[in-house]
Amino acid sequence: MKSALLVGLLLVGSAGCAAVPDIRVVVEGSGTTDRLTYSFPGDEERTLRNPDLPFERVGAREGRVLIRAEGVHGELTCKIIINGREVRSATSTTGAALACDHSMAV
Repeated sequence: MKSALLVGLLLVGSAGCAAVPDIRVVVEGSGTTDRLTYSFPGDEERTLRNPDLPFERVGAREGRVLIRAEGVHGELTCKIIINGREVRSATSTTGAALACDHSMAV
């Protein structure tokens, strides 16, 4: 009886725990960008000048994910990939700003 109660408590306790998301932001293509800004939930926004491309960063907290490229030369694509599934993408050509953002429930 005690073991059945313990198993039941373990199942109830583990049912409320969500899996940690695997979040990737990617910028790729034949172009370049003067400035790349990105942020993950719980982190401060970061800006890189003339970043090496392709660019990829990973995070693991739910919330708002953002990636923005300004001063695009050539063609670039940004992608937000969560648990292996692309949830947002955008492509830009010369001169146009590029942005992808996605909000997850917390």
